[in-house]
Amino acid sequence: MRSSQHVGRRRRALASAALVAVAACSSHYASQTMGVTGPPDPRVAVFRADQRTSWPNFRLGLGLNVVVVNPGVPREFAWRFETGDAGISSSPVVYGSLILVASNDHRLYAADAATGAIRWRYKAENELMSQPVYDHGLVIVATGNSDCPVYFPPAYAVMGGGVNRIEAVDPQSAREVWSQGIAGTGMPTPAIVAGELVHVDGAGAILSLDARTGAYRWHAATPSFFSMTGVIDGGDGRIYAPGSFPDVIYAWNARNGAILWEHRFSPFYGGVSDGPMASTASELVGMYLEPLARGAYGWVVQYGSIARQHVYALDKRTGRMLWDRTLLDAKGIAPAYNESAIPLVYGNRVYIGSAVAPIVTALDVQSGRIIWRAHTAGAVKGGLVARDGIVYFGDLGGYLWAVDATSGRTIGRKQEPVHFNVGSPIILNDSLIDGSREGSVIAVPLRWIRSAHD
Repeated sequence: MRSSQHVGRRRRALASAALVAVAACSSHYASQTMGVTGPPDPRVAVFRADQRTSWPNFRLGLGLNVVVVNPGVPREFAWRFETGDAGISSSPVVYGSLILVASNDHRLYAADAATGAIRWRYKAENELMSQPVYDHGLVIVATGNSDCPVYFPPAYAVMGGGVNRIEAVDPQSAREVWSQGIAGTGMPTPAIVAGELVHVDGAGAILSLDARTGAYRWHAATPSFFSMTGVIDGGDGRIYAPGSFPDVIYAWNARNGAILWEHRFSPFYGGVSDGPMASTASELVGMYLEPLARGAYGWVVQYGSIARQHVYALDKRTGRMLWDRTLLDAKGIAPAYNESAIPLVYGNRVYIGSAVAPIVTALDVQSGRIIWRAHTAGAVKGGLVARDGIVYFGDLGGYLWAVDATSGRTIGRKQEPVHFNVGSPIILNDSLIDGSREGSVIAVPLRWIRSAHD
């Protein structure tokens, strides 16, 4: 790997007028009621954006439920702003009263949470598919694309063509503070663990950098590559991530990168590292696709092959399989990209969409027992978000959904002029924010989704 280059000095000046641009908004609404009312949902760990100075994990890690409160932002708001037409593959992040969105058009956008007005843009040298994280007053993103210059499935592959880097940006000036080259794609989202930035890449490397300077702490190699996944801080002194070719879930010591255990899947499965896992105090929850017919590469899940989805849970301490549930209704053609779906642990249940069928499934987190299934207008590849007994998500058919968490009953569905791919939604106060396949980022009040019957 390349040595670290200190390519910019930290600037604390306010962003110049040249950085400020007004968003192209198709609609705008903001109530004058500040903050969020009502008793808190005990199943939700709320992120206080007006108090917290660190967003250390993809969708804040653990159960991957992103519910954010900032009393300085209107309780409800609606807007839309446009990035390039390359699409959004990452999840939005709240930085105080700003919304940070990484785009496949090589840019990191910072928008006003109340109005959607773009405050600044940062241009990288490759696609930004990873979610930003921040700490120590720096916003950190990783660049890289989904090209595979080395491809020998199911034995070995390397992902990432062009410039692959980790970059730290000053959110006040939108200038680069430091960057570090990496061997494979930066598509996975890094994690900040005890002041260190831990990242896995498309060449099978796991490395730790000083989050403030980008200097190396340690690095190690694995035989797998890592794609649309992310490092999971288990909160137990360990970090976890799923790799592909071979399909392995790894547990490492967070201090030095030593492998503590590996759980191997069949080399014929798909989607193992195509999305992050959710976590409880004792379990990791993920998914994979099982091939149902011979394809161009034999009995291997590849683009165009027929596959069926499984959801599983592993013991975080040992890597032992606790349960593996076949989703009989989640069966269909594997897509070219993003074969996975992102699980949500909310209360004692797992909620997950599917890349191969228009369906969302709820399972018991302890046993894997299927509780309900809800049919949608398109595949649900991205994450879900839940609050007050309602699960919200978007689908590739262009709908935003509100579903009863207990029964799976549809409360409301609102059609939008965009399609929701893997850019997973978050809740800020009483509005939902999500990116789209077309590159639009939208904010919609939750009650609009609940009351719509499009």
